[in-house]
Amino acid sequence: MNEFLKKMGYDAGDKVLITHIDDIGFSHAANVASFECLDVGAASCGSIVTAGPWFQEAAEICRANPLYDVGVHLTLTCEYPTFRWPAVSSREPSSGLLDEQGYLWRTREDAVRHVTVAAAEQEMRAQIQMALDAGLEITHIDTHMGSVVHPKFLPAYLSLANEFGVPAFLPNITRERLAMIDKSDIADGYAEVLEKIDTNRVPTLDEIYIDTLRPLTDKKAFYREIIDKVGPGLNHLLFHPAKMSEELVAIDKERPESRHADYEAWRDPALKQYILDAGIHLIGYRELKQAL
Repeated sequence: MNEFLKKMGYDAGDKVLITHIDDIGFSHAANVASFECLDVGAASCGSIVTAGPWFQEAAEICRANPLYDVGVHLTLTCEYPTFRWPAVSSREPSSGLLDEQGYLWRTREDAVRHVTVAAAEQEMRAQIQMALDAGLEITHIDTHMGSVVHPKFLPAYLSLANEFGVPAFLPNITRERLAMIDKSDIADGYAEVLEKIDTNRVPTLDEIYIDTLRPLTDKKAFYREIIDKVGPGLNHLLFHPAKMSEELVAIDKERPESRHADYEAWRDPALKQYILDAGIHLIGYRELKQAL
């Protein structure tokens, strides 16, 4: 059984699910959609790209609604071809944080290759501090495009979670499962770090559902199928809601319909009821933080 859930009072057969919004703050379209999804309660929590250009709008909304369960979506990457954000902590090329255009790297592989560990820790700390300085009570930290949970940066990421007293998105995942989701390149290093974790003190995720940016225009059935698969333990399901607009189409030319479909699915209170009717305990990261 998940030791942290046991500490929280759950039993071995309990199905516990976090429904998590990624990419709040990356656009106005994402902000509009994300907070509407949080308002209906189908989405239990989310994380904000503090380096993103619409962070200040997201922060203002959160200050007016302090019950929102939000964390920091730590990023060393910005994947869009014409919509870019820079590092928060440095403009120095020697840090390795910046590509030839002066922005964060387009791919996780480039970030891992170029960013120094010291610069990554400095950047993550600066992004967390931005949220705190904006008056937000952050409930957790997680990762954009998986960059900061690469074994190269994972110890610094977990150290920052401990320093700021928040849980971190941390899958308790086997080498075999990492290979199945095309992450075999990090399997040994990730498992080595994970073996040192005290799972009674640090929450870890038994199952993650992360491959949800799909070319679907109606995703309600898609998410119900995922919910039907949720098993005992601590599960994390993430998605990327954004409201269809000229802004969204200009930013994400490949997947705007998928993001809008997430918005349509998760703004529907019936999805929350579907989760509860399945006997699933729906929680956010605030509950994990309170149990640290």
